[in-house]
Amino acid sequence: MAEMKEAVIVDMVRTPFCRSGKEKGSFRDFRSDDMGVEVLKAVTERNGVDPGDVEDVILGAVEQLGEQAHPGRNCLVLAGFPYEVAGFSVERACVTAMSSVHVAAMGVQSGMGDIYIAGGIDSMTHLSLPVVTPDTDFDALLKEPGTMLSAMNPNPRMYGTLDPLELVGGLTAEKLAADYDIPREDMDRWGLMSHQRAVAAQQAGRFKREILPCEGLALDGTAVTVEEDVGPRANSTYEKIASLPTPFMPEGGRINAATSSGTADGAAVCLIMSKEKAKEMGKKPIATIRAMAVAGCDPRIMGYSVVPATRKALERANLTVDQIELVEINEAFAVVPLVWMKEFGVESNEHINVNGGACALGHPVGASGARIVGHLALEMERRGLRWGLATICGGYGQGGATILEREDY
Repeated sequence: MAEMKEAVIVDMVRTPFCRSGKEKGSFRDFRSDDMGVEVLKAVTERNGVDPGDVEDVILGAVEQLGEQAHPGRNCLVLAGFPYEVAGFSVERACVTAMSSVHVAAMGVQSGMGDIYIAGGIDSMTHLSLPVVTPDTDFDALLKEPGTMLSAMNPNPRMYGTLDPLELVGGLTAEKLAADYDIPREDMDRWGLMSHQRAVAAQQAGRFKREILPCEGLALDGTAVTVEEDVGPRANSTYEKIASLPTPFMPEGGRINAATSSGTADGAAVCLIMSKEKAKEMGKKPIATIRAMAVAGCDPRIMGYSVVPATRKALERANLTVDQIELVEINEAFAVVPLVWMKEFGVESNEHINVNGGACALGHPVGASGARIVGHLALEMERRGLRWGLATICGGYGQGGATILEREDY
């Protein structure tokens, strides 16, 4: 049996992440499959990769219907790749794009191919995520057109033991915060920090390498070029955040808009190669993928899934959490990184989400997993660090984790 190859990240490209909205969203007329086309073209062109040499394009979307149906194949055909190149569509809730990266890395490691493109797409303008509260009529919600929930046809038997309202993101975050005794103040301060760090990163140009400027719309409908993420707010203050209502649980809740990820539109991909192919092409890798894991948890505390996923990945890499120098935790809600820190005994957030997270940047659910892996690799390179961890939670209680090593390439 041939020796397992090493999979490396050579590049990452993404669109700006723009707040979703049918009237105000910058990408309100931008189809998510077209976003996928743009990042596929960009990542091959700027790296001198012949699309015909790509073994497989692995793209995901959380709801694969309409413009998001079969993204792996459809986007590569629209991007002008040769028909001989295969496409694979992936779905694992918010873990989708990270799972795409995992599949690509496993393809390299097993010797199936040397060049893969992996990531995901999502338009939360065109498939919105409604706010669900404890008194929501779930049956009526499933019939409301144009939402992620109405796009599904859940089996009623699933709800024999689970209350469907308890499985929706905001309420799972409220339960997680209550179960692990995370105060609202801690989450409010995390949300503020996310915005402050994201704004500082924008001003310092730390996202420029990864973001592909894209055509969008101004509020009045005129065409504009969107060059950076729309979500970060320079004028956020703790007082403003602390005064916000708690929409998921109006009475006694702890989660608000600033401590929730912003719904967003966007696409992101990573270029994955074998170390040998990268060397042959004269490409200096950004990082090596050392360990990957997925894990589940009680779906009623969905955000906790980052904990078992991290534990698995650390074990597979033969590392301890104190050896990890940089961490990206998707801020589906601010409670997620706070619970992660509590469970692993991490006292300082100094090396976690150093350029802000989804509370500020937004969370196009099918794309975020590739963003955090790729951004982690780029930031490790910028800081000259060796070990990094990216982890993300997903709906119905499933999480993913990826450990990267930066070597002397």
